[in-house]
Amino acid sequence: MEAPPPEAEVVGIVGGFEKFVAVVASPKYEILGDDMQVLSIKLDLAEEVTTAPGSLNFMHPGIHSSVDCKDCFGRCMSGERCIMATYKATSPDAYVALASDVPGKVIPVHLGDVDGKIRTKTGAFFASLGDARLTFHFDCNPCTCCFAGQGLLHQVIVGSSSSTAFLSAMGTILTKRLDDGEVLVVDTHSLVAWQDSVKLGIRRTGGCCTCCCAGEGLFNTTLTGPGHIFLQSMSKEKFKAALSVAAANNQRRGGGGSAASGSPLAPDDSYMTYAANSGASAPPDAHYMTYREAP
Repeated sequence: MEAPPPEAEVVGIVGGFEKFVAVVASPKYEILGDDMQVLSIKLDLAEEVTTAPGSLNFMHPGIHSSVDCKDCFGRCMSGERCIMATYKATSPDAYVALASDVPGKVIPVHLGDVDGKIRTKTGAFFASLGDARLTFHFDCNPCTCCFAGQGLLHQVIVGSSSSTAFLSAMGTILTKRLDDGEVLVVDTHSLVAWQDSVKLGIRRTGGCCTCCCAGEGLFNTTLTGPGHIFLQSMSKEKFKAALSVAAANNQRRGGGGSAASGSPLAPDDSYMTYAANSGASAPPDAHYMTYREAP
């Protein structure tokens, strides 16, 4: 049974965007949590879900885990891992729960809504149901492959109208359907996915001072409709850059990382422990962040 499309909350801002609310309760799957979400999927007998390695959160004992080595070339060329994990139901009413390796949200894309094909940012693929598979597209335009932020090879997900692809993104997710000929200018890292009918382009950010000092580089990405697009407010690139700046500032202050120093990060941390009565021991120079459940 095909799941209904996820709801989108209309946002009252100029531009006609919709806030993507990926909390879907259906006979097939649901997405749990507000952030760092969990994808819970109910599988029929012999039904299988494909996902990125290391995504398992928990599963029914009637689930058999394996790996899928098919389409290795297409996966590698699209920027994903060559081998994917698979979870197949060996008993009725089995279920599996998956969690992405990035602290973000899950975006379900029913391929029937995008004419069976959607292009995504490299690394955005999370899981798939049905015959959805990863492949790639050569961007033969030297301008867009060098400056549009998506590289020479675009990650593409294709499948039948009954299949579903699950993407992973960070921050607030916005979606919009561009009309024919409508143009949208976006930050190169904010783009998550776009329908195959949407044309990718570039536009200069401005003059010399703007290019050097505005933080957007030489070019922005342009999207020309018709078709659906998905945007994120926080990309992995921005997240890593923010952590790097905080760590560098802490190092210049001489490290520490204690509450008294006011710095949440320390470059000499071997790890951060999220303790919940684990009783694990740690080296004496490790710093801790303890999260407790609210009573």
